[in-house]
Amino acid sequence: MPRIPIQIEELITALPQTVEVVILESQKIDHSASKKSYVAIKSRSSIKAYQDNIIVTKDGFQKTWTENPWIALKEFADDTSDWLFGFLGYDLKSFIEDVASSNKSLIEVPDLYFMNPEILIEITATGEGIFLKGTVSDLENLLEPTDTQPFGIHQQKSIDKKQFIEDVKRIKHRIYEGDVYEVNYSYAHQFECEGNSYELFQQMRERGEVPFAAYMQFEGINVCCSSPERFLKKEGRSLFSQPIKGTIPNNESHSLADLTSEKNRAENLMIVDLVRNDLNRVSEPGSVQVESLFEVQSFKTVHQLVSTITATSKNNVHPVDLIEACFPMGSMTGAPKIAAMEIIEEIEHYKRGLYSGAIGYFTPDQDFDLNVVIRTAIINKNTLVYPVGGAITADSDPEDEWHETLVKTEALKNTLEILD
Repeated sequence: MPRIPIQIEELITALPQTVEVVILESQKIDHSASKKSYVAIKSRSSIKAYQDNIIVTKDGFQKTWTENPWIALKEFADDTSDWLFGFLGYDLKSFIEDVASSNKSLIEVPDLYFMNPEILIEITATGEGIFLKGTVSDLENLLEPTDTQPFGIHQQKSIDKKQFIEDVKRIKHRIYEGDVYEVNYSYAHQFECEGNSYELFQQMRERGEVPFAAYMQFEGINVCCSSPERFLKKEGRSLFSQPIKGTIPNNESHSLADLTSEKNRAENLMIVDLVRNDLNRVSEPGSVQVESLFEVQSFKTVHQLVSTITATSKNNVHPVDLIEACFPMGSMTGAPKIAAMEIIEEIEHYKRGLYSGAIGYFTPDQDFDLNVVIRTAIINKNTLVYPVGGAITADSDPEDEWHETLVKTEALKNTLEILD
């Protein structure tokens, strides 16, 4: 396999927007998960799902039919038997549990998208590129001079503080009633935007490196994801999940003692128990273990509590079935999961779509690694949506929860040029 120095920025800016691209970028060099990155370019075949409307494209031909998207993804993965890069949207939950969403979509994005690339480059921690698929000449044939328009937004809308506090109080009431222990509540910022979205992704990286970043472009859709969180990884029969719950700003006015408060540890522990329960359904008896609890991980704008749960999968369980058993991730729902999802649909003001889903890859050996879609700008044409949220428990203070969502928005707001 050829090895060459790779400058991802120069590569992507020289690719036309019509070429499908998925970048999975491990940016934070001092993080244990930041070992390699992948650049997948130009779809050989792909699968999309809009709820149960399945569209498979191969060699320029499309096939469309109606099917459960989880089943369709299994069939596509088995037929392809190769690398796949893409995402699972949060609303695939409706095909796991009877929790459909009647909320309004703010942006048009598939519920599922994976593509088998013609060109695949692995980027090592030293910046060396290894062609796993395709050649240098294949890549050069796609490049063309482009004018990069600076990225900027027109300030638009989200819910206001008053509405947020009312919603949190409603959730706390449901907790007091005993319906649920914890709910991950979110709302979305919505903007009009213009310019090259890859520039936004670069700016987000400069404002704070993370281990599970992702950039995607396909069919007029662009995704700039600055996620610090792993959802689920499979390596052989070994499974790893690393939920994050508990966040404070990384500044002089907060100490790590604030992060390890009783409230934050309780939030984290509830989700750890939920993940253990999910993994138990598809793992060898007795193999589910909490490898680390309440690990403090520091990023440029926040400190966060991370726990690691490991397991050994049962024999002959399809990788898609392993994911489905744990989806959506507990850190983005709350506990118990089904009750929390029902309350989310009742109280939130938008359909989550890609947010709270997972971006990642499958290998030809049926391993996979998926992040959690947070700190993510989702763009279609001139609309940008950026959701934020946090865990609401019985001890939550609505004012504090509001300020936490503002902290999580900093990764985006600090990078953007607000246009007149």
